[in-house]
Amino acid sequence: MSEPITAERLSRLLEDDTKVKLAGLDVDGMLRGKVVSKKKFLSIAKEGFGFCSVIFGWDMHDLLYMKELKISNKENGYRDLIAIPDLNSFRRIPWEDNIPFFLVSFFDPDSMDPVCADPRGLLKTTVDRLQAKGYNAMAGIEFEFFQFKAPSESTSSAAAYMRSNIPHDIPPLTEGMFGYSITRPTLNKEYYYDVFDTCAKFRCNLEGWHTESGPGVYEAALEFGQISELADRASLFKYTVRSVANKYGITPSFMAKPKHGLPGCSGHTHVSVVDKDGKNLLARETKDENAKYPDIAYLSDLGRHFLAGILEVTSAL
Repeated sequence: MSEPITAERLSRLLEDDTKVKLAGLDVDGMLRGKVVSKKKFLSIAKEGFGFCSVIFGWDMHDLLYMKELKISNKENGYRDLIAIPDLNSFRRIPWEDNIPFFLVSFFDPDSMDPVCADPRGLLKTTVDRLQAKGYNAMAGIEFEFFQFKAPSESTSSAAAYMRSNIPHDIPPLTEGMFGYSITRPTLNKEYYYDVFDTCAKFRCNLEGWHTESGPGVYEAALEFGQISELADRASLFKYTVRSVANKYGITPSFMAKPKHGLPGCSGHTHVSVVDKDGKNLLARETKDENAKYPDIAYLSDLGRHFLAGILEVTSAL
């Protein structure tokens, strides 16, 4: 939202509400949250509230990872962190009767520093460091993902179907391979357009939405924007798709390769570093005829350092 939310504006925004939904990102980047009363929310909107640190020690099945973190372990009793709502993340959930929704960030209760395992906290620390040098960052994200649907109307979802059948037998939403098809989405047009329209209502707008190569595979390109806002929208997009899909008995899968013998899925992140005027600082205005490699001929010196940093980090993974 362009206008910062003050305490006075917050009260006006929630005037007709009785409850608020809050969520933060766990160690795997998955949303974890709760619903609180409006009275409770207004009392913790500024100072925050306690949130169990075990979400940074659990996997997606609530099983503890073998290696525990300093911020979340049995020795400290999985103590509470401080979760502070980001008031400027305010939006309403259109498929849940427009309940108000806020993202939270997690802070160490002793130092009040952002928690390093919190994806939002890690990104904020990095962007703050970048902005201190007079830079900012922009990003665009694309998601490719499979979608499955139970074969009969009597089965409410693909997830329910898997409980009584072999998971590998679950049928895709559509058959065959046809990327960029303008006809295949019409087979499930209510779902297809519902996702697009609901994303706009939930402020995680799409720029493009089409089939990709693979049975039941779609690709979504999120609207380009400032990197912190875009990262939030990337998480909220998955939440939106899963929620909308439930209405149609469809189960989306963002796994890298859910089906053997078929193309894998991917998530593409396009990043640029810009100055205060929005100029892309990773690009070179004229071709470097002496570039060691043709692929970097149009990369600025900063862009080459940026690329080298990525190669340095990813080689250690």
